[in-house]
Amino acid sequence: MLMADDEIPQPASPMVPSLTIQTCTGCHGPAGNSLSSAIPSIAGLPRDYLREVMGDYRHGGRFSTVMGRLAQAYSDEQVAQLADYFSRQTFKRHKQSVDWDQAFKGKQLHRLYCRQCHGDLNRAPEPGSPVLNGRWMDYLRWTLQDYLLGVSQADEEMSGALTRLVRRHGEQGLDALVHYYGSARPKSKSSE
Repeated sequence: MLMADDEIPQPASPMVPSLTIQTCTGCHGPAGNSLSSAIPSIAGLPRDYLREVMGDYRHGGRFSTVMGRLAQAYSDEQVAQLADYFSRQTFKRHKQSVDWDQAFKGKQLHRLYCRQCHGDLNRAPEPGSPVLNGRWMDYLRWTLQDYLLGVSQADEEMSGALTRLVRRHGEQGLDALVHYYGSARPKSKSSE
């Protein structure tokens, strides 16, 4: 029986994630692959990106319903541990309902507004930028709306690209972009 001041034992096997990492898998899924379109998969995201996002949640730069409060509980060392672990996990794409006409339009918009940073199947993303191909469409849609409304803060380049996209193509352009990301297969790690 553990007493209140006893240290909680960590798993001895490297195959079993630490308790710190296990706190994330209840929502973000096994090895960071979410089973819900409302919660992002964090498997395979760049290490520095994961650390930055956690910092944004801690300091209010990114909107959240839950993560802003949860991020407060992690030390810098724990955030580094989480980022290291989840960046090494393999992202698993889930089937989604896609409007293929929208996805075709979205592919063109991605090339014009997003490819420079986020890459695509033929171009690697900038270091630290997440690949969006195959990510949950619902979560992407909500997150992009948060950036457009200013609820979440993006860097100036991303804010400018999203603003230009919506000015020229309206909300339909944003929806087309989301359908493209939902339709596209992520680049395999072996081809990077």
